[in-house]
Amino acid sequence: MILQSLVHLYDELSRQGKVAKEGWGIAKVSHRLVINTSGQLIGIISARRKVLRGKKEKEIPTEMIVPLPVIRAVGIKANFLCDSSSYMLGVDDKGKPERTRKCFEASKELHHHILDHCTSMEAKAILAFFDSWDVTKALDNHFVKDNLDDILAGSNFLLQIDGTDATEVPEIREAWEKYYNGTGSGEADSAVGPCLVTGKENQPIAVLHPKIKGVMGAQSSGANLVSFNAAAFCSYGHDGEQGKNAPVSEEAALAYGTALNYLLADDRHRKIFGDTTVVYWSEHAADVYQDCFMDMLGDDSGIGDKELDDILASIKNGVPADLNGVTIDPEEPFYILGLAPSAARISVRFFFRNTFGNVISALEAHQERMRLVHASWEKDRIPLWQILKATANPHSKDSASSPLLAGSLMVSIFNNSRYPEAVYQNILRRIYSDRDEAADAGKKAIQKVSYVKAAFIKACLLKNYQKDWEGKIQMAVNEKCNDVSYVLGRLFSVLENIQQAANPNINTTIKDRYFNSACATPASVFPVLLKLANAHLGKLDQPKAVFFKKKLGALMDKIVMPDTGTPLPHRLTLDEQGAFVLGYYQETQERFAGKKEEK
Repeated sequence: MILQSLVHLYDELSRQGKVAKEGWGIAKVSHRLVINTSGQLIGIISARRKVLRGKKEKEIPTEMIVPLPVIRAVGIKANFLCDSSSYMLGVDDKGKPERTRKCFEASKELHHHILDHCTSMEAKAILAFFDSWDVTKALDNHFVKDNLDDILAGSNFLLQIDGTDATEVPEIREAWEKYYNGTGSGEADSAVGPCLVTGKENQPIAVLHPKIKGVMGAQSSGANLVSFNAAAFCSYGHDGEQGKNAPVSEEAALAYGTALNYLLADDRHRKIFGDTTVVYWSEHAADVYQDCFMDMLGDDSGIGDKELDDILASIKNGVPADLNGVTIDPEEPFYILGLAPSAARISVRFFFRNTFGNVISALEAHQERMRLVHASWEKDRIPLWQILKATANPHSKDSASSPLLAGSLMVSIFNNSRYPEAVYQNILRRIYSDRDEAADAGKKAIQKVSYVKAAFIKACLLKNYQKDWEGKIQMAVNEKCNDVSYVLGRLFSVLENIQQAANPNINTTIKDRYFNSACATPASVFPVLLKLANAHLGKLDQPKAVFFKKKLGALMDKIVMPDTGTPLPHRLTLDEQGAFVLGYYQETQERFAGKKEEK
């Protein structure tokens, strides 16, 4: 299903001209080998481009469309027109001169095989270069000597004839396409069989599948999504057959690899959540769908809030939306693929296929559950990465969340199912462990009970504990909610406010000393806090003292006194602890909102 979807995407991208057509691929080119019409090397020039990496400018190879590179493991296989220095010049630093000579000879043989029948000046110049170049004297060439460090460190070298790249010569392009269409990848001994992806019979089977680049944590040179290089991965009786174990045609392997690499190279199609790299696309490869999806994830794709609200309203009603003249169909199939590194391979964390309308509706339902009163500078829609970041220790070096949380959280959101209890528990654990810290020396401020933490707790209570909390918790303070855990959270906020009013410059508040125990075992803490509050009230002027006493009285009236024992619970359950945190957060935000109104 995954490979079929990517092959279909390749067909769409190819039709739209967004990826190279069959027989052509992308390669990183560091230099051009410039030859004249006689086939003599007359220069080696850089093809690298300058980019900013942080504050420094760095040169990196340029990605160019070239004849489709072969997949190399350990054997000698040459590429056409663009290859490494071993194949193009017979020069490298691998310490195996005989193998390097064979690499150059293989490249020479391939170019003769493809260009021998060509009559253009450029084709003859290329063949003359390979015929006249002496590998044994390559290091004596002054162009090679002058650029030896760059040559040894370079990636790929592209042939250029008197200022024209060989890949731009019509006759050479036609010769390559004729060769490619006649031999597939050029493998004479390729197995032939049915393709499990396309269903076509008698297709050359890809023994090695294309490298996938751009998955965070995977090998920078690329990793395999499909590979069979050990008996444990193969079906019974198919040991050592590699790709023949699950036959995928060379055509389909090229298609899915090109499409997936295209998605991973574009930040509009790719997002990182924990250790999971997520790519997403629409059936017809229309950019407007992933832009809208990005905004729903909480990132900015350039769509305004009003336009996004209009789109959501249309999708909720099941009718197409319009964005700058482009139609957004809620019935458009939409795909989401989560990939994670696994040694030399890529593992699939999750894969979803649904209509765009259903995907957006699930995301909007999640954001609606997360909706919570907050400061004006904070976003209404909370990005998923912020939820995951809230589960991690802010003082750790990487401050990354657990690798397993990202996948399970996204699965729950897209399926509109229960949130992972592990995410909820990790956020509670961070609340107990963190302390309020002001921003200092380039470090961001840390909040014990932050907007993101409280918002996810609210969402989890509404989804996972719906029976107990639906109707009791809202976006802001619910004055009608008499649940004791929620009321105690609000009461703690008021007690903190009383202390700060009585001691404006206090360094350590009751929040620093008592919050955790008040949240978990309120019966053991609140009597102490109420006694402290009476002492603090005695320090305030009469109007403030009266205000706080009324506030305390109103909240205390909500706590039902039993016939025997204490009205305060000895221990709160996990969902009640979340309600305590939420009550504290909302009451605190209500206080800040009141201060703004006074100003």
